Amino acid sequence: MNENSTWDLWSRRLGAFAVAVVAAYASYQHQRAFALAGGADLTAARLWPLSVDGLLRDRRQTTIRARYALRAAFAAGIIVSLAANIATAPSMAWAPILVAGWPPVALLLAVELVGQETQARDHADQAERDSSETNT
Repeated sequence: MNENSTWDLWSRRLGAFAVAVVAAYASYQHQRAFALAGGADLTAARLWPLSVDGLLRDRRQTTIRARYALRAAFAAGIIVSLAANIATAPSMAWAPILVAGWPPVALLLAVELVGQETQARDHADQAERDSSETNT
């Protein structure tokens, strides 16, 4: 990997990480407010967002059944996160809904960006290892 591609890789990772941190914070605050409004005590309201946004996809090799279960859990987490964020909008006009609903979408995109990048790098590393084994 040359210096430019290393810099490009780390700048993309840093950008995705910054987006993920901001989005996670905003999503957390919306979901915490949602849980409080829904009757949760303070401790439960602080933990509830972690049970929703904590359902990030596991990319390790697993059985087909496990992959479907992971995808279903991931999809459910995104849907609940989006619904909880939108429910905290001060009004049901398009602008407040967009502001409240964007954080879980941005978090999803940032996580997927880093995940796709990691997966592509793993495939490239495997191809390089395969190539070097073939040439020896």
